[in-house]
Amino acid sequence: MTLLLRAVAGRRDLRLFRDLPARLYRGDASFVPMLDPAFAAVMDRRKNPFWRHAEAQEWILLEGGEPRGRIGACVDKDLDARARGCGVVGFFDCADDPAAATALFGAAEAWLRERGCERVRGPLNYSIHDTAGVLVDGFDTPPVVDTVWNPPHVPGLWEAGGFRGAQDLLGLSGPLEFQGPERARRFADRAKRQGIVARPLDLSRFEEEVDVARQIYNAAWDDNWGHVPVGREEFLFKAKDLRAVLDPDLVRIAEADGKPVGFLLALPDLNVAAKASRGHLLPWGWLRLLRAKRCGRCRVVALGVLPGYRVRGIEALLLSESFAAIGGRYPWCEASWVLADNKALLNGLGLYNLTPYKRWRLYEKSI
Repeated sequence: MTLLLRAVAGRRDLRLFRDLPARLYRGDASFVPMLDPAFAAVMDRRKNPFWRHAEAQEWILLEGGEPRGRIGACVDKDLDARARGCGVVGFFDCADDPAAATALFGAAEAWLRERGCERVRGPLNYSIHDTAGVLVDGFDTPPVVDTVWNPPHVPGLWEAGGFRGAQDLLGLSGPLEFQGPERARRFADRAKRQGIVARPLDLSRFEEEVDVARQIYNAAWDDNWGHVPVGREEFLFKAKDLRAVLDPDLVRIAEADGKPVGFLLALPDLNVAAKASRGHLLPWGWLRLLRAKRCGRCRVVALGVLPGYRVRGIEALLLSESFAAIGGRYPWCEASWVLADNKALLNGLGLYNLTPYKRWRLYEKSI
């Protein structure tokens, strides 16, 4: 049968684009669909501030009416300011079919070339601050909230398409010791002796607290591979989506002499609800989502300290204070993503007996 490549246009196509991975990977126990509201938030060109500096196009690929794959391409002015001439591909899901992958990559690359791009990076959905990477190791366990899962054949499709690995991201996991191992407590105590405190998030000042986290995030991650600074409205837009499911005990802000110098953000594993509801909030998915705080699993999403305040035990203090506050409510944790070459953070998480168990890869290609 002939492959039919169609640019997404209109709500019907967008629903098919959203649901295509579930149809493509049905039957695989490790697959977890993206929650409908999370997908809608990324794609909403009117409400999401990201689209004030970016544009994108999506495609679906069918064969005899059956889904064979999907892809999106994006041009982001903020990324271009940091990586001149670099476009993005994302939302790539494909059957184990090189011809299908070639058609999808070809459409995305042609669209990007028309807009002046000379190279492409991906997968990013559609920024480094959203879901990113191709899973290359750890296929036998389901993904946690806002992380990627794909079948083992997918990395080979990227490599056959001429993409080469640019950066690896790690996920670490393990059972939590809520008082912290002795060696971790020593580092946390070092920070306390310097007068550094790690306080919980103040939900009554939510927007102010979010802006504090954004400023630390932009400064602490500035030298990280692929980082693009996030504007206030965009950061707040993302944060508001999470407010209903935030567990304040999983968020900490470190202060030195009253100055915010670091923060920790962890989330309950909402994918437990996403899997049970197949990604849909209706009719009962919203209730499962609210119950996600009792899922027993969490993900450390962000842990950062300002330059000039590192190697003082602040990271250990943030982790220790948060883990002690949650008690036994989250006996299992994943910390991700961690750049594979970030030895300092890997060693710090190792103090809590969190060890690498998953690896994602970001690719680049000249076009």
